[in-house]
Amino acid sequence: MSTLCFSAAAAQTLNGRVQGMDADQQMTPLPGATLVWLADGSGTITDPDGFFFLDFPGGEDLRLQISFVGYRTDTIKVDTWADVDIMLLSDLILDDVVIAEERSALAINTSDGVNKITMNERELLKAACCNLSESFETNVTVDAEYTDAVTGTRTIRMLGLDGVYALITADGIPVVRGLASGYGLSYIPGTWIREIDLTKGPGSVENGYEGISGWINARMKSPGPQPAEKLFVNVYGNSLGRWEANANAAAGIGKSLHTGLLVHTMQSQLDVDHNADGFLDMPLGETYTIMNNWVWNNSKHTEIRAGAKWTAQDIQGGQLSFDPQQARDTLNGYGVGLDARRMESYLNAGYSASRPETVFTWHSTGIWHDQSAFYGLSDYSGQETYYRSDLSGGTYIGNTDHLVRAGVSFLYNRFDEQFRDLFMDRTEIVPGWFAQYQFKLKDKVSVMAGYRMDMHNLYGTFQTPRLHLRYSPTTKTTWRASVAKGYRVANVLVENAALLVSSRDLIIADDLLPEEAWNTGITYIRRFPLFNRTSSITADYYHTWFVNQVVTDRDASAQTILIDNLDGRSGSDVAQLEWIVEPVRHLDIRMAYRYTWSYSTFGGELMELPLVNRHRAMLNASWNWQEKGWQADATLHYFGSARLPDLSDNLLAADVSGRSPAYVQLMGQLTRSWDTFSWYAGVENATGYTQQDPIIGAGDPFGPNFDASVLYAPLMAARIYSGIRLVIQEKQEQ
Repeated sequence: MSTLCFSAAAAQTLNGRVQGMDADQQMTPLPGATLVWLADGSGTITDPDGFFFLDFPGGEDLRLQISFVGYRTDTIKVDTWADVDIMLLSDLILDDVVIAEERSALAINTSDGVNKITMNERELLKAACCNLSESFETNVTVDAEYTDAVTGTRTIRMLGLDGVYALITADGIPVVRGLASGYGLSYIPGTWIREIDLTKGPGSVENGYEGISGWINARMKSPGPQPAEKLFVNVYGNSLGRWEANANAAAGIGKSLHTGLLVHTMQSQLDVDHNADGFLDMPLGETYTIMNNWVWNNSKHTEIRAGAKWTAQDIQGGQLSFDPQQARDTLNGYGVGLDARRMESYLNAGYSASRPETVFTWHSTGIWHDQSAFYGLSDYSGQETYYRSDLSGGTYIGNTDHLVRAGVSFLYNRFDEQFRDLFMDRTEIVPGWFAQYQFKLKDKVSVMAGYRMDMHNLYGTFQTPRLHLRYSPTTKTTWRASVAKGYRVANVLVENAALLVSSRDLIIADDLLPEEAWNTGITYIRRFPLFNRTSSITADYYHTWFVNQVVTDRDASAQTILIDNLDGRSGSDVAQLEWIVEPVRHLDIRMAYRYTWSYSTFGGELMELPLVNRHRAMLNASWNWQEKGWQADATLHYFGSARLPDLSDNLLAADVSGRSPAYVQLMGQLTRSWDTFSWYAGVENATGYTQQDPIIGAGDPFGPNFDASVLYAPLMAARIYSGIRLVIQEKQEQ
């Protein structure tokens, strides 16, 4: 689902972005560009990503002058209340002076109450970023980790909670939800992503009742009407035999209609078993994804977006001796496999009225997902049908200091699952509505209060209030606070697929209830000059507590997994500190530390969640010499110890007890760029640390002590990779 931007600015404010076009017709945001109203001389400058917010002057003279060193000063007459994109042309007269401005890779939003940061393409290109799960290597807010030592499934962790508690979308389409909870992160190629909006804590009620720990929205590359890549090609390969290829193409059909085609494949066909335990370190497999997008925009009031995406994924792992072409029995060895097919489609429309801040949008999404899997001798099959439609509108009351928005929604979600002799079918039908009020007092105060009600056919009424506050006593200091509620319905089989790679019995309660939780948070952001450049510090604290949770008890017995409703307390406390500084030109340094205390009640005892690092730290250094086309990035991660599940009654797990050891990981990448071509090469896990004997009972996988789910460190030692990119931009009329 695409997010349509039709809003005018609050408090009679003009929103927009200033970009520059150089002599080679390359577009780049212009941070620090000056905008001045000719009527009264008031003005502003753009932020590190070229965006600006500027109050309208009094009177009818709406001529705006825009200037930036090295570009031609321009004057425009503003005749729209919608967001504006301003393009400056390079001043070719300055033959002997080159002014190079570098775009910030990470934009921190301080303009409203929602605690959001934006990771743009420059941030994503600091690492290989082959899919969405690998897009957070230079980020400490989100952890991406493998769930077990066999299936290759990756999940994320945010605010101390599993990724299923975050709302994870691609242009609004849910990608890690329902049956896609296991492998959904791999369905979004990194080269398709333009930016990632990372919201800490629940966002607006407009997004729905889910998203307890936060919202991650990947904004995908799209065809016009904005400047787009006419052609993009990426080829990647690493030393473990994994290679990927991507191609994106966009074209205009007349002035109003644009289309784009994106294709992707991932192949992994090399047997790797570095610790010689007889199991593949990573499964073999292949993924194919193709997407077609259409955009119609009349450049005034109306925009329509539509598209469809198809994903096919086949994965096979387990023992090296396993042959998927032979009968699955104990003589053939232990194998795992997944065969998934997924179809997504969307149709969105938006209308921006002449009245400021008056916007109407309609979003609709349909998903069909079918997958079958096997874990040793156990079989799984699942089908999901998903449809969601949202109709909403917004305007102002009195003046544009007071904004209101309301809408209705409808959700249909059908699941049919079977594992062994267990059948889990359900149909969710959820109509709902929401209302939201937002108040802004100049640039100092903003309040966003929302409420939504959803009538679930199986679980009754979900009432979701959310409140976000922002106070900026100065232009360099911002305080935020939030309190919000969220719900979700668990899909216990796919969400605990890692535990199926063991001999443990799965015992699921018959009366599982929806998960319900509150989240509160406070954030402090301070910008200050250092080394004659801007530096910033961000401090966050978030507390989450569950009213009800579907608890997976891994400590009750080494032979069983108990899944039941919460009986006691459960939640998390997360404190995070991040410092961004540019000590010299071209060099950006980011340092971060996070403390996490996640806990739940198991068997009547309040315990720390297993396999969650209590301490995390990161140091990232990025050197970008844009004029010469060189960029170097290095990231050092520290992972503190984590509690291990109690496996004392597993005869082969005597050395698995207490807490895991702490360790560090180092990764780096070097990129060389020319006009339309770039080459990159890097190393992952350069420190080479791996978990020894990650599979308990690997020598007898059909025995009573087999367990591959206790994974706390990397499986693979140092690996190198390399790739090339080709980018041809759309030519712009001058």
